[in-house]
Amino acid sequence: MLRRRWTVCAMTALLFGGTAAAQQPGTLLLGGFGQYTKFDDALQLDNVFGVGGRVGAYFAPNWNVEYENSYNRPEQTGAGQENLDKIWYGPVSARIRYSFPFAGLAAFHIGAGGVLSSYAGYEPDEPQGQELLDIRKNRRGYNYGVEGNLGFTIGLGAIGLRVDGIVDYMPNGGCVGGNASCASEAGSYDAHTNLRAQAGLEFRPDLGALFGTSTSSVAPWAPYAFWDTLGPDEWALPGMIELGAFAQYTHFDENAPGEPEDGIGYGGRLGVFLSDPHWELEADGQVTPGLDWPQQRFAGDETYQTWGLRMLYNIPVARRVQFILGAGAVRSNYSADAENTDRSFTYNYGVSGDVGLRFGIANRVALRLDGLVDYMKDTENMNLIGRGGLSLLLGGARREAMCTYAGLENIPASSPQCVPPAPPPPPPAMCPYPGLGGILQSDPACVAPAAPAAAVVDTTAITAPIYFDFDKDDIRPDAAATLDRKIPWLQANPGMRIRIEGNADERGSDEYNLALGQRRAAAAKRYLVERGIDAGRFDLVSYGEERPVCTDHNEDCWQRNRRDDFVIVTIGADNIVVPPGGEE
Repeated sequence: MLRRRWTVCAMTALLFGGTAAAQQPGTLLLGGFGQYTKFDDALQLDNVFGVGGRVGAYFAPNWNVEYENSYNRPEQTGAGQENLDKIWYGPVSARIRYSFPFAGLAAFHIGAGGVLSSYAGYEPDEPQGQELLDIRKNRRGYNYGVEGNLGFTIGLGAIGLRVDGIVDYMPNGGCVGGNASCASEAGSYDAHTNLRAQAGLEFRPDLGALFGTSTSSVAPWAPYAFWDTLGPDEWALPGMIELGAFAQYTHFDENAPGEPEDGIGYGGRLGVFLSDPHWELEADGQVTPGLDWPQQRFAGDETYQTWGLRMLYNIPVARRVQFILGAGAVRSNYSADAENTDRSFTYNYGVSGDVGLRFGIANRVALRLDGLVDYMKDTENMNLIGRGGLSLLLGGARREAMCTYAGLENIPASSPQCVPPAPPPPPPAMCPYPGLGGILQSDPACVAPAAPAAAVVDTTAITAPIYFDFDKDDIRPDAAATLDRKIPWLQANPGMRIRIEGNADERGSDEYNLALGQRRAAAAKRYLVERGIDAGRFDLVSYGEERPVCTDHNEDCWQRNRRDDFVIVTIGADNIVVPPGGEE
């Protein structure tokens, strides 16, 4: 039982990232709310309470797009409308929003966007009035406008409490209906403003965490760039925006309102890739004007409009090519501007399916082909749609590459502090005199021991340096001859230890020359070991370019600096034994 509770808690934490995770690019936003609407007096509608929902996604830290729709049934107050049913008021909004985090758990936000405000006298496709006069009394319209949004969110762990104030401004008017003529001031309205107050709950699921595709990286987000070069494997990034335009061909079935003939339209789309970039939240709108009515049920042409919201799943099938599957909701609108029409417009809600392909044709530019099926339950009609257009792939979030040098792994690689550490200082020179190899060369006790003149032994054969070609660690023939002269001395003095000091000229970086000096010292040791000298008798050290014997800047000087020095660390006996022929 305890194990099951822990599993439930872990899945909840994985699915709902809380306030902090909501600010990450690609985070999905889901919410529901109650709403109070204060209508403009010109609409002659009672203020009303309603309900609604929203869905959105963050495309950058603190920035998101969101879409919402609400359901409201206000009473009509116009002349002659006292006994009529309530109308349907269903505003559809799309906006961009910026959040200001505050105190870790709360955030203020502001937003702006567009709104479609529709006022339907009857429930879509279920007219109740039988006489033309009754229908016109209950006929209204729909308007496009702009809106502003101001509010705040309080994080409550897995959910958040959100409160919003919204102002909708519609620059166009319409008909009120009722007894007054639409041509009169009492029977119509012009530009108008509605005020809405919303309060509800908001969820922010992280699909990347839910499906196990997000990483546990704690690296910060890299600076946001709308148009940089995508890598060969970067077909999508969390928070990337797909902004596109398209043309479409629509085939209407026989149940479509007005039975319009097939037509060609145009539209646009806006999508955001989520934290798992396979998933994309996308909204689109289109208009198909000038449709013919085969049975001439109405005068004039018909206009067909849709607004869709879908969740897409992108499947990479080739380099820069993705197969798209999607499903969601769609609202369709059929309108005719004619004097003798029963109703100026009708709209329906339905479901929509999408199958398509996206072909990358240039950096952040793609060709998009889609086939859609829209089904409307009220009219029981199904429209088949083909679309083709171009998309721009903007923005997207990447994690910073982190510094790889020891002790600096917690700062970005782009930081000026991410520099390689300085090379270690060369080891101190040890006293070269027999019996004094354990003290520093700078120690006052490091003095040559007094010895009888007859006991002085020339150790040049042991300490003679060898030289190398530029940027090489190969043993040259002259160096091999010098090393061969050392072998009898080392064999005659089996307790003697030698320090081989590798050096380089001044050309090349400090790090490179230290490594080159080490290879040169190792090459000399290897040569002697291969000829029978015990490897444990040698100490290796590299001074790189730090101990030149010549400081001129020419090849002759550089040649003298490309060398191995041989220093007697200890002789291992009271005296150095001279091998046969060693003094010749």
